[in-house]
Order: sequence, then C-alpha cells, then structure tokens
Amino acid sequence: MSPARTFSDRDYARLLAVRSRLRRFEHWSAAQAADEGLTASQHQLMLAVRGHDDAAGPTIGEVAEYLMVKHNTAVGLVDRTAEAGLLERVRDASDHRIVRLRLTVVGARRLAALSAAHLEELSRLTPLFEALLTDLRAT
Repeated sequence: MSPARTFSDRDYARLLAVRSRLRRFEHWSAAQAADEGLTASQHQLMLAVRGHDDAAGPTIGEVAEYLMVKHNTAVGLVDRTAEAGLLERVRDASDHRIVRLRLTVVGARRLAALSAAHLEELSRLTPLFEALLTDLRAT
C-alpha cells in the first residue's frame, strides 16, 4: 500500500466510475456468455486457452493461473467444458506426461462470436479509460 495521501472528491469519483464500469462490463460479459450457452467461467477458460502464447496450448496449471483459481477448480471447469464439446485435452508432442488444452471447432466458433462482441464493447469503453488516464496524468 502506498503512503498516506489525501484524496479529493474527484479521486473517489474517478475510482467509482472505473469500478462501476468494470462491473457493468463483467455482468454484460456473463450475459453474452449465457446467450452462447456458456458460463462466464467457461468463456474465460476458452479465452485463456485461445489466448495462450504457446501454439501447443496451455496446461491446466497455466489456465488456473490465468483464471486465478486453484488447480482442482480448473480441473473441474476443464472437465465440464470438455464434456460440453468445447475443449479437449491433448498429450504434449514432446513430453507425453504433459497434457495441453485446445479448443474444439465448436469451441473456437463460439469463442469467436463472443470475442467479436467483446472487442466491440471494449472499443466503446476505451474513450472512458483514456479520459480517466488523461485526467489522472494532469493531477
């Protein structure tokens, strides 16, 4: 935590604006996932798999880190998502002890639909965050 500081009413208003808008985005995102027949957690899992920087796919441990959940929680989520036909486990090509995750064709299609809507919504949020950053830099 940073040293004690006096905060203005405007500082608190900015923090409230950011927190409120992030929570609205989170609720909107969960509703979008539900419209695609997914839970918000499944959507985040699929994004973690697709957004992972290794083409071989992430391990369950890596997606647990992305999602900030315990390993066993990630295992359950992977199980449910795989049972829904959206994700599959694949043995690593160079080390068969390692299990990687990748999206199925159906999973990739659903994630693409969600991602299009999310990127559009984020483009609407960008001006708000840019204005807040500009305002913060000016103080």
